[in-house]
Amino acid sequence: MLDVRLNTPLTVDPKGRITLPVRLKAQLDHVGTSVLVCIVHRDHLRAYTKDDFRKNVEAPLLALDSFDPEVERMQRLRLGFAVEVEIDRQGRVLLPANLRAFAGIDRDAVLVSLADRVEIWDEKRLGAWMTAEFARGGASA
Repeated sequence: MLDVRLNTPLTVDPKGRITLPVRLKAQLDHVGTSVLVCIVHRDHLRAYTKDDFRKNVEAPLLALDSFDPEVERMQRLRLGFAVEVEIDRQGRVLLPANLRAFAGIDRDAVLVSLADRVEIWDEKRLGAWMTAEFARGGASA
């Protein structure tokens, strides 16, 4: 579990890399990980430590009946497109081009930390999502 709370803008460089915030990189160093597992979730990316991915995504999905077409679809989306990405010494992560394309992430992005994962959003998509949430009263919860 990531013990850091933040919401910060990021710039995707021309090679498709982001630089993790210093506090997040320090927490990942503290738990001894230099790899994140990235998946596409709806209209953004999610990144987990390997342990959190196994516990919160992989194990629950693999416990389901893979012959059920809906389960098979979810397993394919969540597990079949999961990518392990390395964090370099400068705290940079190369986001795979296909995942960036699926999530609509080009240059301006936002990283949002949640207890067991971080989300990486295209800045405009996150803004549209936030506007819709405020309009429906979701921010009052």
